[in-house]
Amino acid sequence: MVSEYIKKLLKDKARLKKWKRITLALSCVVVFCVVYALTLPAITLEGKTICGMEEHTHTEECYQDDKLICDKEEHQHTEDCYEKEEEQPVEEENTQQDTTEPSDEVETVENQDDGTSSKELDTGNGEETTTKTPFVLNSTDRIDSVTVTDNKNNPGISNGTLTPDSRYLKITVNFKNINASELKNTYGGSFSYKLPDFFRMIDTTDRPITDSSNNQIGTIHVEKGKAIVTYTDEFFNSLVENATLDGSFFVEGEINLNELNKDDGTIKYTKPDGDITLNYGQDYLEKFGDVTVDKKVYKNNNNDYIQYSITVTAGKDGSKNVYVVDQFTNNGQLVSYMGNISNKPMALEASSNGQNPYETKTTSVVGKVYLTNQPKSENEIPAEVKNISSIKQPGSLVWSIDTLAPNESRTLTYFVKLSDNQRLNGQPITNKASAFTKKGETPYSKGQSPQTFTPNATYTMPKSVVETNGKKYTKDKEGNYIIQYKLEFNLNSPSNYPLKNFVFMDYLNYGDIYTDNKMLPYISYDKDSVELHQIKNGKDETVAKSKYKVEWETDGNPKRFRVTGSDSEPLTIYPGDQYYVTYKLKVKPEVYAAMQSDQVTIYNRYINNADNAKDADNDSVLNKWWTQVDLNEYKWVEKKKEDNVTDENQTISMNSSEIYVKKNAGYEKDASEKTFDVPKGSYKYTVNVNQTMDQFDVTNVTLKDVLSSDIMHYVGYVQITSYKYDSDTDKYLDQETKWVKIDNQQEFELMLSQIGWSKNKDGYRFEYYVQTKDLSDVGQIAVTNTFTLNGDVVGDDGTFTFNDVSSSQTIQVEGHYSLSVNKSAWYYEKPQENAVTWQNGKLYWVIQVKGSAIREGTEIQDAISKDTNLIDSYLHNDSIAGIYQGKPAQNINSYTSFKDFLDANKGLKDRSNLFDKEFGNSKKFSGTDNKSELTLTAKETIQLGTDEDIYIVIRTEPQSLPEAYRATFTYKNHVLMKDSKDQEFKECNSASQALYGGSNILKELGQTFTYDGKIVSTITVGADKTNSGEADPSKICKDLLDKTESKGAYIAWAFKVNYAGDLKGDYRVLEDIPNGMELAYIRIKWHGDHAGAVQSKTIEGLSGDWKPQSNTTKNDNGDTNQQTIYYYNENKKQALIQLGEFVAGKERDTYSVDVQVVCRVTDKEVLLGGEEKDFTNKVTLLSENGSTEIDTASNTATIKNNCLDKTHPETLNKQTIEYTITANTLGQKLPLNDGDKLTLVDELGNNLELDATTIKATDDNGNEVPIEKPYNPNTKVLEISIPNGKKVIIKYTVTVKEAPETEVTVSNKVYWKSYADKGGKNDIISNFKYSLNAGGSTGSTANPQLTVKKIDQDNSEVMNGVNFEVYECELNGNTIQRVTPEKKTSGVTVGGIYKVASSYITNYNKIYEVKETKTPEGYIENENPYYIICVKKSGNEYSEDVQKYIDYFKKQDKNRYKIAYSSTDFDLVVYNSQKGIVVKKAFINDAAGKSTNPVSGIYTFGLYENAQGNGDPIQTKTITYKVGETEEKSAKFINLELNKPYYVFELDDDGKPIVDTSKEVTINKLQYTVDYKTEGKSTNETKYGQTVTVTNRSHTKILPSTGGYGSLLYRISGAMLVLASLIVLTNINKKNHLNDKSKNRRKK
Repeated sequence: MVSEYIKKLLKDKARLKKWKRITLALSCVVVFCVVYALTLPAITLEGKTICGMEEHTHTEECYQDDKLICDKEEHQHTEDCYEKEEEQPVEEENTQQDTTEPSDEVETVENQDDGTSSKELDTGNGEETTTKTPFVLNSTDRIDSVTVTDNKNNPGISNGTLTPDSRYLKITVNFKNINASELKNTYGGSFSYKLPDFFRMIDTTDRPITDSSNNQIGTIHVEKGKAIVTYTDEFFNSLVENATLDGSFFVEGEINLNELNKDDGTIKYTKPDGDITLNYGQDYLEKFGDVTVDKKVYKNNNNDYIQYSITVTAGKDGSKNVYVVDQFTNNGQLVSYMGNISNKPMALEASSNGQNPYETKTTSVVGKVYLTNQPKSENEIPAEVKNISSIKQPGSLVWSIDTLAPNESRTLTYFVKLSDNQRLNGQPITNKASAFTKKGETPYSKGQSPQTFTPNATYTMPKSVVETNGKKYTKDKEGNYIIQYKLEFNLNSPSNYPLKNFVFMDYLNYGDIYTDNKMLPYISYDKDSVELHQIKNGKDETVAKSKYKVEWETDGNPKRFRVTGSDSEPLTIYPGDQYYVTYKLKVKPEVYAAMQSDQVTIYNRYINNADNAKDADNDSVLNKWWTQVDLNEYKWVEKKKEDNVTDENQTISMNSSEIYVKKNAGYEKDASEKTFDVPKGSYKYTVNVNQTMDQFDVTNVTLKDVLSSDIMHYVGYVQITSYKYDSDTDKYLDQETKWVKIDNQQEFELMLSQIGWSKNKDGYRFEYYVQTKDLSDVGQIAVTNTFTLNGDVVGDDGTFTFNDVSSSQTIQVEGHYSLSVNKSAWYYEKPQENAVTWQNGKLYWVIQVKGSAIREGTEIQDAISKDTNLIDSYLHNDSIAGIYQGKPAQNINSYTSFKDFLDANKGLKDRSNLFDKEFGNSKKFSGTDNKSELTLTAKETIQLGTDEDIYIVIRTEPQSLPEAYRATFTYKNHVLMKDSKDQEFKECNSASQALYGGSNILKELGQTFTYDGKIVSTITVGADKTNSGEADPSKICKDLLDKTESKGAYIAWAFKVNYAGDLKGDYRVLEDIPNGMELAYIRIKWHGDHAGAVQSKTIEGLSGDWKPQSNTTKNDNGDTNQQTIYYYNENKKQALIQLGEFVAGKERDTYSVDVQVVCRVTDKEVLLGGEEKDFTNKVTLLSENGSTEIDTASNTATIKNNCLDKTHPETLNKQTIEYTITANTLGQKLPLNDGDKLTLVDELGNNLELDATTIKATDDNGNEVPIEKPYNPNTKVLEISIPNGKKVIIKYTVTVKEAPETEVTVSNKVYWKSYADKGGKNDIISNFKYSLNAGGSTGSTANPQLTVKKIDQDNSEVMNGVNFEVYECELNGNTIQRVTPEKKTSGVTVGGIYKVASSYITNYNKIYEVKETKTPEGYIENENPYYIICVKKSGNEYSEDVQKYIDYFKKQDKNRYKIAYSSTDFDLVVYNSQKGIVVKKAFINDAAGKSTNPVSGIYTFGLYENAQGNGDPIQTKTITYKVGETEEKSAKFINLELNKPYYVFELDDDGKPIVDTSKEVTINKLQYTVDYKTEGKSTNETKYGQTVTVTNRSHTKILPSTGGYGSLLYRISGAMLVLASLIVLTNINKKNHLNDKSKNRRKK
């Protein structure tokens, strides 16, 4: 009965619920119909205009002073102005019943028509579009808040008063509770919001709307005063049922000033959540109204005026009280304002009128201008001045405009005049127009517009000499030179202003270029010759004399003049004008005499000037030019010598001529001799005197001829012939001949007046002979013969006193005595071992003396050079090796040593005793036996016959020796000689000897580089350089690299043999390959110019370890068939090459050969550990058969090769980061670091969460690469094993577990396993921050959907079929508890993901527990619960409860407690580890089994499918112990069959499985026996989920690892043993002492 009653009640209750629902539905229908019926008439009456015009009729307010001032057009709407109403489609009523009972009612969207035009929506899928009107967002239940701000960085206000500082406005609308389904189906996925009338949109382009993960889900644009938000279909499709939308959007624009209250500048914004008053102030139009200013400049090149135009333009709101201040900011002193401008404001004219300013405008408002002083910082709009004379030029111009209509533009045009008397050329004149508005005394700057005009005068001003018949002068009858000059000036067309008061000037005596003052008295201008010309239209016109004037220097004979315009009409030159001045200059012949020279130069300076172009830095003139004219027709004295001596004896007759001989102080006639003899071998001289075209008298001048040496004298008589100039033939004609006796004299002197010639202007010719005396004792000597004039030279214009005007001839006289000294460098002798003297070895030099004899007293000096950039060498007391006379069997320099020379020339005479020796030290060397000079003096005359030369062998010791390869030390010695008749030493010659670093063999770094199989990339540049010093990768032979393990890091060395050119024959070279490297190739790289024949050769008789290698390549000389043969011993890591035949050419680097040695880096610490290491390559030069070591060389190169790289995108704006690891960047064969694997370690920072599903590995071509990728979520370590010999690119994504807008540091480190992290890269992102907001954002309030990812941490693969339960929880105090009644759901992973069904609502700001309930077989069950919360702000901050949740979560284990800051991050990653087969490592280090500390090393284990360990292991694992580590370590085999038996073996040093546990084996080079135990049983057979312990037992005591604790135990034990021994010894000693005492007592 009770149960039936309860069933009946429940049935009645259900029936009642159904009626309630029906009643509610009917009520909604009634309300809808009533509302629609009431609003239909209003919709009909309110039409939307499409004409775009406002209804307006002019009233009295539209007029002022009977003029229309309104900018609106009169208009009345007609039917055509309204939009035609379209029929809206009728949608079917949704009759589907909701089977769920919602806990919260969601209000549906109401269709409220706001007049927004319908919008065509394109779905983007090619389907037919439909036209739907956006939903109008205007009710308080949809709008959470509306804020307004005038600053992008401020949140703004939602009510109250805002006083903006700019026109900028930003309106942000926060909306809520929009039904997503209805928005999409009814309103086409759009809603609109009507913006206030005062808001003016600037940019109407679409902007994005994003979700909480910053993904774009829609757009916002502004259309006809409305902001319209439209969502994409993809967004709607992603939402769950009954989702509502909330979010925000913003629009940016500016205030429409025309909408403000005209009296106070305010406006009220009424909105659902409160009113905002915007207060722009009474000066709103002046302060915020836009005014732009633009200035332009124009110049007519042919006048002095600059025309400026200033255009001001108002913005959309217009402006008033506008001022434009025009001022010159640079070189304003060069201009002045023109036209009708005063110091009082004057109304501007409306059109052009001369240079008056005028205004171009479109309204009736007239602007005004006035002239005032320049503005100041405190007075930006300068006020009027009372007196215009008080204005400091040029002042400034102020243009005022009362009102500017919206968008009105008007232009002011005005003129300024350029200065007439200041330099303009090249002076930039800058003029700035500044626009202001002004309210009261407050100005508001609106912008500036500067313009610069630079006056420019480009010109040419050549000065030239007018030539006649190819000469720069003509002559008048008196023999004066007439020179005609032309001064030009051309003002080129590109010039932009005329030159005022232009002046031509010409100077003979300008300051820097002038004619010598001694000539000026004899030079004069022809005043009547000055003419001014102008070239017009290509026609040369002479300017009338009345148009210009010529001004002369008033001081005596003018030295300068100037040509300028007349007093009434100054000369102005306009662009394009051409003028020139011509004039003549007269130069008298006296200039030659004044200068006592055969050549004179007339300098002439041309200068021009203009008042408005003069340059203060150029002597205050425009410019200067100069010319010179050289005159060289006259000869005062000229001596010549015939080329050949007389070839026979001659008799000279003097018949019919006057003959004079010298007696006392004069000359007398003497006709006793009529002839004289001139012997064979005499020299003939001719001297011409006074070839001046009969202009000067030299008869009273003293004429003197002198021979400089007594080995020569005159023969017989000098013949003197007078001659006159014939102007018709331009020749001199002989007149009369006389003779003067000069026989056996060395000089003669006379005046022509002494031998009968006086007061004439003739020229004269002197002819005479000279012979030498006995030359048997004379060597080579220079004899100079000089003829000199001294005395008064008389001309028509005065007398000139000559002083030593002369002419000379010099001859070299070769006597029969000869002596020459020559020095040469011989060789260098190395120092003897343990030498006490000559510790730097000996430089040998040879002085060879040749000639007829060495006269007694002759000095020969050997001197160390004092030249710079040399290395000194020392002379010692025993520096003379020997002095020998005779003829050696061969050239002394061809002997290899001094001993060889002596042995081969036993017959040479020792002449050491014929010379005195004296050492000097002018270079002031330190040390008692270090000298810089050695002088040898002949004690007697030494005859030198044919082949009887003297050889002096000198030795010097180098001060220092070169050590660096290729270093060149040059030593230089001079030899000097002083003959017995000489006063000073004369240098004969010098010799240099060079020593080189690495003279026999040297080793150099070519380059360090990497090779990726295609490109050689230089790391460090050595000797392999281009001509410009850049790295030269072409020096590496890629063809040879490709034949080896080609990819990797390399060092290229080269050794050079025979650098100094001293070696001869064949040699072997032994190469030692450094540890940590392997030889790639050896090739002959380069030949010196004379070493082309040197080749590599085969070597016979080597052991079998030496493997022959050969290659053919292109060498650096361009030979493409360079063959190289060498031998490589892999066991010894040595290479051997034989080279020959070398030639001892004694020249640096021309007889040498370079051999390249390239080695690849194999060192693990470099390749994997990131260490920078030094590698030393040593090379040894051996004799031909390899038995003797001759020399060695080495070079150390440093290289670092990081094979790992990690990067992240440059632009980071999301919560997720995609990392890229480039492993094995070169794709080389790297050392294995994890058993048979190559493994890298990636450590994620604590605030990063790995998305293991995103891990992808590819090669360079994008092909997928198989990798192993176990991840430990506790340590956040990802290990990735990659295939070797291949470049692998690994990408994955992480999530930054930090709140948005929070700056944090993110780090992610990658390095090679078992090596230091410096072998990788730590990618650090400082100041990381992400944002969830953009132009707008929208979220679905239905629920953020929780997902759970299940990952196998041993291989980072997803796991399927894992069961999870999800519980809603709450935080009670400090404990998370499940809510009651329990809200629970469950599911299983598919594709590795469990996505919580939408039927289970997961909300923001709720805590959820995730618990794994069923784990797949073979995995370790994860029993820990996980907790997650997706937080969301309320407004701009979290609620108090949510903040508590966040604080609590941050204190917990980040692996199990997660805060999601966006719905896209609302997921959990749960890891499970495979049980696998675990291998543990143990040690027993002594026979007693008490020492169990690990021994450092790498231990390798193999997993086999058979008990015998046959075949290859199916997997290998390693366990590595570093020095000092004591913890137990293990490894795990994974991905195995569950119930199948497997066998674990440790592998020995040969990689073989250790099967027999009774025998000792070698592991890490130590002897062990190996024990296996599986789960405590003595066997190595195991199954999935079991653990095998492998124990290495040593029967010999193994010392613990260096740095381990074992040694401490030994030290403690040792100390205890010592202490115990001391105690025992003490007791024994005491006992013995007591026994002695008792014995003594017994004796007594």
